[in-house]
Amino acid sequence: MLKSAFKLKCIYKSLPISNVLNFRLLSSNASDFFRTKLSELKNENISEPENSLELIFAHVLKKKLLREVRGENLKKIELTNEQIQDINEKVLTRLSHMPIQFILKEWEFRDLTLTMKLPIFIPRPETEELVELITQQVDDRKDCEILEVGIGSGAISLALLNELPNVKHITAIDRSKAACELALENAKKFNFTDRIRIFKHLLDSDTLPEIIAPSGKLFDIIVSNPPYVPTKDLLKLEPEIYLYENIKALDGGIDGLDMIKLLLALAAKYLKSEGHLWIEVDSRHPEIIKKIVENNYEQWRLNYVACYKDIFKKDRFVEVQKL
Repeated sequence: MLKSAFKLKCIYKSLPISNVLNFRLLSSNASDFFRTKLSELKNENISEPENSLELIFAHVLKKKLLREVRGENLKKIELTNEQIQDINEKVLTRLSHMPIQFILKEWEFRDLTLTMKLPIFIPRPETEELVELITQQVDDRKDCEILEVGIGSGAISLALLNELPNVKHITAIDRSKAACELALENAKKFNFTDRIRIFKHLLDSDTLPEIIAPSGKLFDIIVSNPPYVPTKDLLKLEPEIYLYENIKALDGGIDGLDMIKLLLALAAKYLKSEGHLWIEVDSRHPEIIKKIVENNYEQWRLNYVACYKDIFKKDRFVEVQKL
């Protein structure tokens, strides 16, 4: 975090004084100001500069749709000094590679606007498809018991509760106290606290504490977006990720499979017969996971069902069933 703070300070010093302090010298027309800020982002090689800036403008101007801050719509808007200052501050922070989700302190996931806080893992668009796969499988006329391993901001569990009203309870765990607190804050935001139990727990074996899973407790579904990035690949990630997000939520060990192997053993022990384990994985993992499941069939009685592609056509989601 010290690195990013230093970079922010350096960027601040390098910007023209008119960009940082004297807002009255800048055009108050939103379209002109947008072009100025876009050039700054592009000059620093910030990823997705136009989308980042549209999101900042929409947030500051309180517009619900991005098309309201594009083209002719933007030309019609005159910014106040306060709005110019707010945009300037947010752009300055984006120049330090801080993810837009942390700058705006919120992010859309499915039909929910989740509160975001550093350094809790940011839910990705691909993960919305994981929720879709589960909702297609669950018979919403019936209750089912769901366990999420690694709840993070609460995105997956809360989206499932939102879209499956007959699911009475979800149990969720996370190794991070801050993640548990944020997930609970988001649960309160959507009035889901009576339908979810969140526990701080590091999954380091195939056994859950009694308070999480009382004797005989089994689940219909276990879902997880675990750490699955091989350790050697962490430094290849974008600075937005390795500077600001919790690396422990990404680091899957030497081959990226440390937590995935634990999840398979956990599923063998805590899934009901015909229950399902859903995991988001690295695109290199599905065939390896299939072999692990087949090699441990006698012990686990698990069946590798299928691998599903994400919106980018990469193998991303694995479904395993308890026999």
